[in-house]
Amino acid sequence: MKVLLFNMVVDGQEAHYLDPVCKWLDDKGVEYVVFSDEVFKDGHDQRFKDMSASVSSFDIVCSFGGDGTTLRAAHAIGKSEVPLISFNFGHLGFLAGANEEDLFSALEAAITGQLTEDPRAILEAKVSYKNGLIEYHIAFNELVVSRGHFGRIVTLDLEINNNYLDTIRGDGVLVSTSTGSTAYSLSAGGPIMAPDHEGLCVVPISPHSLASRAVITTKMDTVTIMPNAENRQRLVLFIDGEVFWIHPGSKVDVSEIADDPKGEVISVEVGVSDKKLNLRRFGKYDFYTHISKVFFRGENAR
Repeated sequence: MKVLLFNMVVDGQEAHYLDPVCKWLDDKGVEYVVFSDEVFKDGHDQRFKDMSASVSSFDIVCSFGGDGTTLRAAHAIGKSEVPLISFNFGHLGFLAGANEEDLFSALEAAITGQLTEDPRAILEAKVSYKNGLIEYHIAFNELVVSRGHFGRIVTLDLEINNNYLDTIRGDGVLVSTSTGSTAYSLSAGGPIMAPDHEGLCVVPISPHSLASRAVITTKMDTVTIMPNAENRQRLVLFIDGEVFWIHPGSKVDVSEIADDPKGEVISVEVGVSDKKLNLRRFGKYDFYTHISKVFFRGENAR
């Protein structure tokens, strides 16, 4: 058994609860590696890339933090399907497989293979540029093509399975997995989706129209987002909250983005991967009880 302990660094400080975890694993004779990271800060550095490349050598990944930390660990796992259990030390905990009070009981279940499987769909995106460059990305919550922090509305053409659906004029278009339906998609007016739904949800963001509505797809469908010929504004691609590029409609300040602009984007094609994110849970969990407490009767409902 080989375990990856994925820990988030906050303000330069590592989590205090990892010391007893490491001692517990030492006492059990379990091999482990600790990887500490900062959210969306060094995701393009070689250290993170090396970890992602070696993640298949681990039997399970244990994430310590909130849902953001879990997403970060999921991106390290990628499509390798290595099991992931998240120990919740955050707020909402939709991706959490165990709480702080269950820490050592859940660790025992993790190293003995007694956790419950909770597989989730992975979103795949193909980004095509005018210069012929093609990039591939994955997301676990959502992919967003939007105006970002720029002031004017953007104009995007939307297709599903090569059928023209609508031209969206507004802040942008969001494509969410069922896992992401309780995140940005919910704030943008999208529906809450059952976590085992394998399709996607397409949500216009602040559309300048009363007719634009969210659309739920099947796992076989392909959603295509294209800059409309009339669009003159800059576009930003977000994947699980991280900026990947800015499509230049005018002069771009490259210091504001994670990577240099790569030129004009032609299309963003989004579908569902044939791989899954293999979440694991400890103990009983009911999704509808959770959303009832968090959104309908909890603090976020106020």
